[in-house]
Amino acid sequence: MALTPKRKMTEKNLAAHRRNGPQSRGAVTPEGKGRAARANLRHGFYAQQAPAVLTSLGEDPADYDRLVQSLENNLAGGLEGELVRRILRTLWMMQCAERMQDGVALKRVQTGLLMEDVLLAPRLLETEEIYERLCALCRVLNGPHPLLSAAQIRAFENGFGAAPAEAIQNLFPLLRTYGQLTAQAAEAVNENAGGESTPTLDPQQEAARRELMAATEAVVIPYSHVRERQRTECDSIRTSENIAALMAPKEDALLMQRMDDANLRRLWRLTNILFKIRNGALA
Repeated sequence: MALTPKRKMTEKNLAAHRRNGPQSRGAVTPEGKGRAARANLRHGFYAQQAPAVLTSLGEDPADYDRLVQSLENNLAGGLEGELVRRILRTLWMMQCAERMQDGVALKRVQTGLLMEDVLLAPRLLETEEIYERLCALCRVLNGPHPLLSAAQIRAFENGFGAAPAEAIQNLFPLLRTYGQLTAQAAEAVNENAGGESTPTLDPQQEAARRELMAATEAVVIPYSHVRERQRTECDSIRTSENIAALMAPKEDALLMQRMDDANLRRLWRLTNILFKIRNGALA
């Protein structure tokens, strides 16, 4: 069964074909037949090596004549010269393929490193800022003046942004309570800078300080671990193992590798033929 429906011919179509048929039978002269043949030329790879066909394909008939003469005069020498030329061409293609593979691998590594830097650097920067703020609070609480003013407390809370982590949010009530208990002492220290160097905290204030200090240290320790892990990840971006992983062949690299393998097989065949000719296979 045909895949395309056969065109139905009406009496009118048949009559038109009968009238037009005798008027043209196609090219009758050799020149006309040649033009008609070349009009439907698609690739000409298997065409006869006629000068007109070569010209239509953009080739120079003189090059074909020189090849014929070189083989007719010395078959072994002509084949040897042609094989040497093709071997050089194949080697050049293999070198080009290597340069393309190196270029693709380098571009892939540069892009991969940039992407990993873009992903890791902001996270590490955020962790570093949080860690430093928590450490600054610990230094104040353990220092000779463990007092926090209302302005310092607001600055500390605002430093973590609009949506801090839950563990940090849990510090805010303790921080405010400690600030309320030590507000008068903090104001007195600020007004009298030349007063006593180490303010004395009453038992309630000291208990609030210790509770706030313990809660802050409990948050600092996990952030310290996260900070070290992210630093290790940033340092490992440019290790040889990571670069090798980024250089792993992708689809385009595999295609070029197959092309390189094909060129290598072609080089092997051409070299074998050349050696056979030089060893007298055509004698």
